[in-house]
Amino acid sequence: RVPSPLIPVAPARLVLLTPDKQNAAMQVLQDLPLNDLHPDYPAFMLANHLLGSGGDSRLWNRIREKEGLSYSVYSTVQWNSIEPNSQWGASAIFAPQNRGKVESAFREEVAKVLAQGFMQAEFESGKRGLLNFRQLSRAQDARLAGAWVSNLYLDRTFEVSAKVDAALEALTLDQVNQALRRYLKPDQFVFGLAGDFKDKVQ
Repeated sequence: RVPSPLIPVAPARLVLLTPDKQNAAMQVLQDLPLNDLHPDYPAFMLANHLLGSGGDSRLWNRIREKEGLSYSVYSTVQWNSIEPNSQWGASAIFAPQNRGKVESAFREEVAKVLAQGFMQAEFESGKRGLLNFRQLSRAQDARLAGAWVSNLYLDRTFEVSAKVDAALEALTLDQVNQALRRYLKPDQFVFGLAGDFKDKVQ
């Protein structure tokens, strides 16, 4: 395999006009100096779940449910299993006229959770939901087969997954909040917006 080290990318905000496109999109990316064997892997995985990956996440509740600004919104992590070179990302699809509101709500919600942290109740609920999701995934043939192939390639066993589950179970709220603050850096975001924006693009 070809090595894939983390190469720093300068933060940016990019706007692409797509005339006559019905929907607009937002994409946010940030590189992370982590892999899925790093001690902070479970804590950041859960932090991302609470922020934008779970069904009751902060981004979903604010942008989709509360303000009704987007058709979808989520965050995710593409985990590298070898080098400490993973990538956090967030995405939303929305009507072009909501561009400013979606971007503002996204930035505000990220800033809020970094400043205030998650609450104990959402932490407990999210942790249980993430553990249930991981257990359910291992009960599905297609996902289980994919995990076997990945383990063979990486020379791992399911003992690694069991250790991650145990680490998730043992996490505290403070550990999750600290992991999010340690790695999620809005001033490093590469921010992209694409759509048929009629207003003055800034």
